[in-house]
This record gives sequence, C-alpha cells and structure tokens, in this order.
Amino acid sequence: MSLFTRVCVSAVTRQGCLKPSSFVNNKLGGFKQVYYEGIRTITASRLNTHYLELGNGRCIAYQSIPGQRKPTIVMIPGLHSYTNMTGIKASCLLRYCDREDFPCVMYDHECSGLSSGDATKVLFTNWVENAVTVTEKLTDGPLVLVGSSIGGWLALLTALNLKDRLLGLVLEAPALNYVWPYYHRNRALLPPDARRRLDEGDPHVYTHEYGDALLKRDFAADSQKHELDLAQKLNITCPVRIIHGLHDTEIPFSQSMKLCESIESEDVDLILRKSSGHQLESPPDLELLLITLDRLLKDNPVR
Repeated sequence: MSLFTRVCVSAVTRQGCLKPSSFVNNKLGGFKQVYYEGIRTITASRLNTHYLELGNGRCIAYQSIPGQRKPTIVMIPGLHSYTNMTGIKASCLLRYCDREDFPCVMYDHECSGLSSGDATKVLFTNWVENAVTVTEKLTDGPLVLVGSSIGGWLALLTALNLKDRLLGLVLEAPALNYVWPYYHRNRALLPPDARRRLDEGDPHVYTHEYGDALLKRDFAADSQKHELDLAQKLNITCPVRIIHGLHDTEIPFSQSMKLCESIESEDVDLILRKSSGHQLESPPDLELLLITLDRLLKDNPVR
C-alpha cells in the first residue's frame, strides 16, 4: 500500500469506517497515532484549535502543525462545510504534512466551521481578508496554497496579494465568480418566507448535498468586487496544478481550461477526473490530491 493510500485510508477511518486497534501519543502535542491492522495513521481529532484575533471582536479558528521542511502548506476553505478544517480533505493534508515534515495551517472563515462571527455583518471581502491575514500572520517563507471550490477562487486572490512568496498552487474544482449566481439559484428554491427574509438582509444557512453554506444577499453582492476576468492575464507565475471532475455539475471543467489559459505561468497542469464530481472526496480523488501536491513539491524544492 502506497504512502498516499495509507494517508487516505487514515482519513476515511476518522469518519468511523474502521476501528482502531491501538493508540499511542505522537511527538506533536494533541495528535494520536493509530494503528489499523498494522497501518500507522495519524488523526487530528485532538489537535488543538487556536484563534487568530482580527480586532473588533472578530477572530478566526485555526489548527497548525510544525515542520522542519519548507514550504508551508495552507489550505483555504470554500463555501460549503466539507471544505472546513474538520473535513476529510483537510485531514488528508494534515496527515501528509505530518508524515513529510512540512508545516501546515488550516482555518475556517469567519462565521463558518469553528470560527465565530456576526453573520449579519460578514461579507465576502472579509473571507478574502481572512485568507491573506492567515498567510501573512501564521506563516513565513515560501508557501503552497491548496483550495477547493470557492477555496480555489480565494487561493487565486491570495496568490495575487502574496505572489513573491508563492511556491505553488493546488486547486480542486476552483469555483471562480461563483457566489452571486449561487445565491440567486438557491434563493429561488426557498419558500416565500425565507426568500422575503433574505431580501430584507437576513442570513440563511442553506443545507444540501455539499453540506451547510451561508446564503446572504449583501455577502453575495460583495463577492462581485472580487470576480476575476479570465479574458485578462492573471499575474501568477508559480507552478499551478488544477484537478477537476468531468461530472462536476456546479462548475464546468471548461472554466478550469479558461483559467489555465489566463494564468501567466507556463507551468500549469489541468488534470481531469472522468468519474468525479465537484467535491472530489472519493479515496482515489484524495489520493490524487496528495500525489499532485507531492509531485509539485518534489519538482520545485526550496533551495
């Protein structure tokens, strides 16, 4: 069994599919090493959650692990709860980084996951600021940003702010310019009372197959300020890897093809998964994510 398969199996077991046979303490405070039928795995279920103060009572919940190697891996969450730092994708990345001795930072946006906040006031701009603030205050040196869905869009926006520190980007089904049409599409599915409250400015937590997501008119309208024009060149010159499922019904893979053309870097790969959808969370999808990240790091070592 390969390293990547073992890490993915480890993450799946965290969801309760397998029973552990023994537990021991890992060198990192808060981690457990768990043995499943002879396979050493690591679970982040006891990893301490910290809070980054933003001022005015605002803060971001985050988790991190140290590492002796560079770069630092930062996962930027998306709109839906499956992209939060307690999700299976985050667990896989944490395990990979711990095994390979890379520093890693995970966080949740304001008003999502383990982060608190005032849902009546939060805007998409705050989420853009969250991503930039996390990378500026919680990391140093070269970075690789990993983002799924809207996290991919936010990773690109962050890359444009921090391009001098970027070693690479790994994006999964990047959902560029997604929030405003998403808002209108899902508003139309709500009952009249819920639509009226949205029109009056109230936030609504919308639950569907991808998990919980914030639905709010001014949040969605604010996102339009950050939309990217793929007809123009994006000033990103680091290596970029994009993974997209052909069965993605949320974001067509053709958008990722346009994104490849728009990025200035010549080192851009687009990987299409024939049998995968938007979430890219099956064991083969998770293994592909880790293989792609690992290959990017090996091909672009920090000198």
